[in-house]
Amino acid sequence: MILDKETRMAVADAIQKATMEANEVYNEEWLTGKQLCEQVPLFTKEWLRHNWRMLPSERVRWKDSNCEGHECTRCYPKKKILRMISEGAFRALEK
Repeated sequence: MILDKETRMAVADAIQKATMEANEVYNEEWLTGKQLCEQVPLFTKEWLRHNWRMLPSERVRWKDSNCEGHECTRCYPKKKILRMISEGAFRALEK
């Protein structure tokens, strides 16, 4: 069976989208604001302080070895944010 060019492109796009979505769901790496700024130099602490709402994030709570509760104000999904960057979501932003 031979597929025409348009069908091949549609299949390739569907596979790429499914792969990215699977990575973001099953292999996501969650970072604190400080870690995000260190690993993704596009964002500075100052920018993040004023514009954190532009990024996907979650509030995270955990217990340490002494069973004391802690809360990280925000954690950010690295792979999802990198995809947003590659798609040009931040190109039009000014400093």
